Amino acid sequence: MALIERLRALRLQKRVTQRAIASGVGISEGTVQKFEYGVAKPKLDTVVRLADYFDVSLDYLLGRSNNPARVP
Repeated sequence: MALIERLRALRLQKRVTQRAIASGVGISEGTVQKFEYGVAKPKLDTVVRLADYFDVSLDYLLGRSNNPARVP
């Protein structure tokens, strides 16, 4: 599962809006939409902020792991 699918799945699972994600991460709502539709790819610092927002590991968000737990 790639970033696009993980981002959308996490948003639906946590029941947050694209607007809430945008506000929490510091990007526009349109940018979140572009990420979910695969029109744009986030920069590394944005990926880190998204992982922090959802409290998941970067590997999980990027689809490299099925374990969402963050390692301290």
